[in-house]
Amino acid sequence: MNTKVRNRERETFSEMREFQIKVYQKNGEAEFIQCFIKNISESGMAGSLTGSLDLKESDVISGVIEGEDFAIKIRYEGTISWIKKSAETVQFGVNFSKEITLPDVLIARLMAVA
Repeated sequence: MNTKVRNRERETFSEMREFQIKVYQKNGEAEFIQCFIKNISESGMAGSLTGSLDLKESDVISGVIEGEDFAIKIRYEGTISWIKKSAETVQFGVNFSKEITLPDVLIARLMAVA
């Protein structure tokens, strides 16, 4: 599903569990968080995981966006822009420090499930 957000096309990943966000650093310290991507654009992304999350707004994180089945590994750095908690899941948004380039294979896969 495509949605227009902040004048950018965002790709939504409801059926794309193959792609994950991996956080390796938080505020310059080692951290490991692995979760699913909810949506992504060149300037930011949103993630979702079951359970708790040791992040807060304005934390600076870095890591990779990975799709092992597609040999995709995109490095990113960004700031947590929002966090939304429910009884079972935590969702969060990240604004990238520098825009990323979405690879052709990722764009093609996104168009296939849209």
